Amino acid sequence: MATCGPGVAVAAIVDGEVVVDAATDGLTPQSLVHTWSAIKPVTGACVLALVADGRLDLDQPASSIWPELDDDRLLIRHVLTHSAGRITCPDADLTDWDGAVAALAAQPADAAPGEVVCEHAITFGFLAGELVRRVDGRSLGTFLREELAGPLGLDVHIGVPPSELHRVADTVGLDQGYWDEVRGDPASLRARSLGPLPDVNTTAWRAGEIPAVNGHATALGLATFHQRLLEGRLPPLVDRPGVTAHDRFVDEEVTWSLTGGRIDGEDIGMGGLGGQWAAARPTARLAWAFLTSHVGDFERAQRVEDALLAALG
Repeated sequence: MATCGPGVAVAAIVDGEVVVDAATDGLTPQSLVHTWSAIKPVTGACVLALVADGRLDLDQPASSIWPELDDDRLLIRHVLTHSAGRITCPDADLTDWDGAVAALAAQPADAAPGEVVCEHAITFGFLAGELVRRVDGRSLGTFLREELAGPLGLDVHIGVPPSELHRVADTVGLDQGYWDEVRGDPASLRARSLGPLPDVNTTAWRAGEIPAVNGHATALGLATFHQRLLEGRLPPLVDRPGVTAHDRFVDEEVTWSLTGGRIDGEDIGMGGLGGQWAAARPTARLAWAFLTSHVGDFERAQRVEDALLAALG
């Protein structure tokens, strides 16, 4: 762990047994760390829970539930596979749910549904979450807590409750220079997808629901989500590929799953800004998570995965 740097938490589960649950200085295994996009498969699983219950259909127009979207070509599967064409982060207070989803529905689409594959960095969560709210009546965060996190024993939150805010670790190194570098060309779809620099260390951000990026979890909590996939306890279809294409956000060919996560070789999971990564590797009977409060690159997580796989032989 020392080679991973400060503010790192790692958990690994093999054959259902927790074999690693550790943290470096500044974090403990009980710390809730900002997940960035590593939360996306959890959000997508909430939508697929409604699909499994017959309350949604993947080929159903989203406008049949959310008329303000006003495009019958936009299907639920487009929302889940980053091909909805609603990429640009809305110009709104992202912690104000009603304002954010109204602004998203009102702004022009970036592309026709299915035409462009581009990670919907921020809007994925609002699209998925508003569909859940309109069908079920509960917010995405409440649905997660009551239908998945609670029953499955996941220390994973979208909207941290007041009683747990003391466990949230500050994110370190997120400044305007870093954000500008991550966004790249201000006119690009990538930059428009990310929007302006958020202040993720405020109580408003931590307690709000921005389900594409503002999950907070322990490393073991997020690893356990992927362990539940290996156990067959998540909604059906969570490990199914949804689309394979050149993604304009990451600028490489990506296979997006039906939860908005990645199928990358033998891994089924998702990374997040700053170096986060969590996944299941069914062939190794491994579920694991790397979370860090110090933003950086993905080399740290890769070293951990390499070490885990080497230990498994």
